[in-house]
Amino acid sequence: MSGAVEILVLAKAHYVHFKAKGEICNRLNKGVKVHIEKRHGDWVRITWRNGKKKGWIFLG
Repeated sequence: MSGAVEILVLAKAHYVHFKAKGEICNRLNKGVKVHIEKRHGDWVRITWRNGKKKGWIFLG
């Protein structure tokens, strides 16, 4: 791991998808802290709940 972890606090509610442009699997409320794993255009792969939950959100 590179050492620096990018943390994002959600400014609005987001739907979480299994894959970018895929099926919706969860919903996160405003204010939830998530860790960013990687970016693919406007889509971001995140983890929350200490890495137990993973998914993609759209930040466009």
